[in-house]
Amino acid sequence: MSPKNSSGREYYKYAGLGFEFAAVVGLFGYFGYLADQRWGWNGTGIMIGGGVGLVGGIYLLAKQGFEMMREMDALENDEVHESEDSD
Repeated sequence: MSPKNSSGREYYKYAGLGFEFAAVVGLFGYFGYLADQRWGWNGTGIMIGGGVGLVGGIYLLAKQGFEMMREMDALENDEVHESEDSD
């Protein structure tokens, strides 16, 4: 970890990704449950809603993961350039 990130505050936003994933799956599963109740389906709505939630949650996780990797690469590149300048 570089001195710029010594507090680690930048990584708190990534700590909640699991909760965000669970919330997306749960929310869409709940919408599926409501559809089951409304139209008398036998679990089809929950399965569809949960599936849509899983796909959406995985998309959000991948998006945030790639963003985090880009930020970490940028920090590494900055550190490499700083060490080359000090030589």
